[in-house]
Amino acid sequence: MGIRWRRRFPDAPKTELREFLTVFVDAFCFDHRRRTCFSPEDRVMDVYRADYPPGSLSDSMELETLGLSLEKRYGIDFTAIWREDITLGELYEHTKRRAA
Repeated sequence: MGIRWRRRFPDAPKTELREFLTVFVDAFCFDHRRRTCFSPEDRVMDVYRADYPPGSLSDSMELETLGLSLEKRYGIDFTAIWREDITLGELYEHTKRRAA
């Protein structure tokens, strides 16, 4: 998936992309090696629903953890940008807007 990230964000340093994906996989309690499994087109809710199909009674607060991590690391107000169809690439773009 690294090639997809490089195509979408050709000027982004690899370390920056890795750091962002690490924030994401940490929020979902995935192994760091899994960060290469996600593309910029992946929707956050699709990942969430893969872990918690409809009818699941509880979760591990992954979305809340992601929101807090993005706010802490990048100063992003997750609730202000949240949409059901937001992609990882769009989230990453918000980290760049905040840094600019």
